[in-house]
Amino acid sequence: MKGRGKLHRAWWMMVGCILLQAGATGVFSNCATIFYSSICGELGFSNGAMAMFTTVRTVTMAFAMTGVTLLYKKIDLRVLLSALAAVGAACFASQALFHNIWQWYAMGVVYGIACGGLMTVPATIVINNWFHERTGFALGLALSASGVAGAVINPLCSALISALGWRPAAVVVAGLALVLLLPATAFILRLTPEEVGCTPYGAKQRDGVAERTVLRAQDSPLAAKGGAFVLCFILVILPNCVVQITYHISLFVQQEGLSLALAATLTSLVMVGNTLGKLLLGMLNDRKGPWFTSCCACAALALASLGFTGGRAAPWLLYLSAPLLGVSFSLAAMLPSLIARQIYAAQYQKRYSVLMTTGTLLGAVANTAIGVASDVAGSYLPVYAVSAAACAACAVLSVLLGVWERRTGPAPLEKAVVCEDKNG
Repeated sequence: MKGRGKLHRAWWMMVGCILLQAGATGVFSNCATIFYSSICGELGFSNGAMAMFTTVRTVTMAFAMTGVTLLYKKIDLRVLLSALAAVGAACFASQALFHNIWQWYAMGVVYGIACGGLMTVPATIVINNWFHERTGFALGLALSASGVAGAVINPLCSALISALGWRPAAVVVAGLALVLLLPATAFILRLTPEEVGCTPYGAKQRDGVAERTVLRAQDSPLAAKGGAFVLCFILVILPNCVVQITYHISLFVQQEGLSLALAATLTSLVMVGNTLGKLLLGMLNDRKGPWFTSCCACAALALASLGFTGGRAAPWLLYLSAPLLGVSFSLAAMLPSLIARQIYAAQYQKRYSVLMTTGTLLGAVANTAIGVASDVAGSYLPVYAVSAAACAACAVLSVLLGVWERRTGPAPLEKAVVCEDKNG
């Protein structure tokens, strides 16, 4: 890999992470909801009952994200991820045999463990281990694959459900996920470059030791303010809650008397917004910082929510609003990291972990609340109205946090050289 003109193996790791995100997040998570309206229609489940399945899966997934990482150094990554991929596919396909809601709840626990071990975390760790330069580009491209896969595969799911019925379609989609996952998990991915005698991409060599220059930052003065973390916490919760609304799109469309094909199209447009959102928010953050980025994203989510409230009278609004609603995925994935780096640089890992885990857990609770609220109100329109108001409030909160930080001053930076033994 050191030869001139040869492609560094790190780029193959990025390809593996793209396949991993496409299969795990793109299929297992993003495509699951397209089945909900057909399941509820055949078996008579309420929206709230089906939403509880997503809650069970998401809560389990939040804990699994932390627990599975402890196994990375004890079990070969290829073996671990391949086993999780097989379990996830088996869970997805097993829906074809279910007739009672408790079966989805029981499966959701196992499914959540598999998804938690496959989604986002391994791709982030692998890319950070393999890239010392262009890390953001590689990670952004890998994470965007989930949106691309969702945008492409959701219409395919809709077509399969219409042609075969939802039960056979679940088996076919599970097989498709394995086709994406197993080449990456079994053959491509390695946890660290040292496993195959490589150095990370962009690492400089000095006396046989890889070195890189990094920035060591202290906490921002804003971190010492007691209320700052609470406000940041509120800001992080929002996109995780709005993400849950996207999981109800097929049920919303059914409730409004629109077609399943429209539900698949809107879900695909949400995934387009998810994909482009990660790239655009990253660029905006580099230029304007996290508070401006958060303000713009929250404003976009407010407009998207308002658009859905008028979707029955003007269906064209749904086509415009769905991509904007997809920004919630991007913001939920990126905002905890952006805030932790901006304010809590010296305690980044701790603060990031707290923001990410609690945001995911509270988002799971919101999913059930959304389903129950729609059952009580007989419509999703009040949910979208509340979402619009909350997003607008968080756009204002982003501005206030930005002003507060400017008044307290930025975090100081200190350059340092980190040396890493090539042999670990």
